[in-house]
Amino acid sequence: MSIKPNSKLKRRWTIVLINALCLSLVSVAWAQADKTDKAAKAPDKLAKAPQKTAAKVKVVSADQAKKAEGLFEAGQKLFFQGKYTEAIDVLSDAVQADPSKGGYKLLLAKGYRYAGQDDKASDLLVAVLEDNPEHVEAGVALAELLDPIKNPQKVIDTLEPLLKFKHDYPLYHLLAEAHYEKDNLDKARKYFEEAVKLNPRSGGDYYQLGNIYLAQQRFAKSASSYERAGTLGFDSDVYHFKLASVYFSLRNYLGRISTTKVIGGEPGQIKNKYFLIDRIPGKKDTFYAAGPKSSIYQVVKAQLLGIKIQQIRFLEANVWLSARRYAKADVIYKTLEKKIEKADQGLFWFYWSQTALGLDQFETYLQRLNNAIKAEPDVYRPTLADALVTVATRYQQRGEKNKYIAFLVKAMQTNPLDAGLHLQLGDAYWQGGKRDQAIQQYKLVMELAPDHSQRVRLLNRIRGEEDIPNQPNKGTRTAERVGPRR
Repeated sequence: MSIKPNSKLKRRWTIVLINALCLSLVSVAWAQADKTDKAAKAPDKLAKAPQKTAAKVKVVSADQAKKAEGLFEAGQKLFFQGKYTEAIDVLSDAVQADPSKGGYKLLLAKGYRYAGQDDKASDLLVAVLEDNPEHVEAGVALAELLDPIKNPQKVIDTLEPLLKFKHDYPLYHLLAEAHYEKDNLDKARKYFEEAVKLNPRSGGDYYQLGNIYLAQQRFAKSASSYERAGTLGFDSDVYHFKLASVYFSLRNYLGRISTTKVIGGEPGQIKNKYFLIDRIPGKKDTFYAAGPKSSIYQVVKAQLLGIKIQQIRFLEANVWLSARRYAKADVIYKTLEKKIEKADQGLFWFYWSQTALGLDQFETYLQRLNNAIKAEPDVYRPTLADALVTVATRYQQRGEKNKYIAFLVKAMQTNPLDAGLHLQLGDAYWQGGKRDQAIQQYKLVMELAPDHSQRVRLLNRIRGEEDIPNQPNKGTRTAERVGPRR
């Protein structure tokens, strides 16, 4: 049996997972909350948009310009000596002496910024852009002060007009962050993609790019971006959780399993960059192992680094289920039974039912599936008939013909308008020598589907004609299904 939930369930799992990722960021966000709240309540003194046209600048005499230059050079030395307060005094005189020099204002703005006087720095940068709307350095400095997280739209308004003047990393990075904050994912992706071309050593940009690809369900690209971020040193519990979810979506559950020897190792540990799955019988300290490019490795790594939310355990269980390690999955699902939120209970019970099926616990399988149906009837009730057929087929494979027929009857009663179910049940009766009951089912097939592909065969049986020898029975449906029918 292969665990292949249909596309609707995959989308629902992706939503559950992305919600979990958001929850895992709460601890980080909480530390920022007080600062952000105060910033939101404070007057937005930095949120000033530059003018679109250059302002008229007063022309100064040659002597005054020379004096201003001398003041600037003196202020510049003080600035690079780290004497920002003194530099501000001197540079202010330079700007007053020659207000036409954008470079003087820019350095003075930097002095204010290093001295913690952001309001004055912002005013000066706006003035520089008013004098020269093409001044990229001033635009970038202003955007950094505005902060793409706090004032994303103002950062966008400030920087996008400057793209035609310079192809530079800070522009694309800040614009990407601003658009990401506004959930403009397509634009954010475009700018991050350009940013990493200009600065291929930025692990943070690759990480954000991976986040965008994950949100857009472009899993292969997301994996590539996350992996690149990891090679550049980016590391956190949330990072590993996200990478685990991407590998899961790519069906890379255990990855390429190898063998490794670890003295004193135990299954379930990460040792020597491998996750130890099981011991190899007869070989001391030797294990089957999964490498970093697997969902299970990343799930365990995320937990080791501190993620405790139940969704990480849910993902771990789903990994083992999808890898057909049903016993391992079943143990984890059991620990989550009373912790799953109401909104996720249908999905939880559906997945847990699959472990029982994998362990040939058919009654438990159907009981858990019924729990999923109770939680979300519209989603999971359509799966019941196929589940009953699956159980029936398992009994047929075991040679238990009576149970095979009994569960086909239950499936037919669950979905009485399915011609395929009546046909399968009719063939089961026929093969069991119950001709009258078989014919009754065949007649119902003809009522539901007069032009059925098996029409001639069924009419012959109904009329008492013998089957043509060596003709395969193509009407019986035996494929197992585990997801809702589309």
